[in-house]
Amino acid sequence: MALTFEPFRVWFVKHHPTRRKMDFQKETQFSPQTAAKVWEDRFPVRSDVIDRLCETYDLEVHEVIKRIPNT
Repeated sequence: MALTFEPFRVWFVKHHPTRRKMDFQKETQFSPQTAAKVWEDRFPVRSDVIDRLCETYDLEVHEVIKRIPNT
C-alpha cells in the first residue's frame, strides 16, 4: 500500500492557480522539508500535517490524502 497527497495537490492547483508552493508553505506554516514531503509524496508524515492541511484549507481527509493499492 502506498499513500499520496495527489488529491490535495490537484485541489490546490485547481482552486489556487496563481499561488505557488512558497505561498502554500507560508499559509500552512510548514517547514520547507514538510512542504516538500507533501508535494513529492515523501512519507512518512505525522498525522498533524494532514490535520493542518484540512484545517488551513477547510478540507476533509479524503480530499487531502488517499491510499493507492499495490498492483
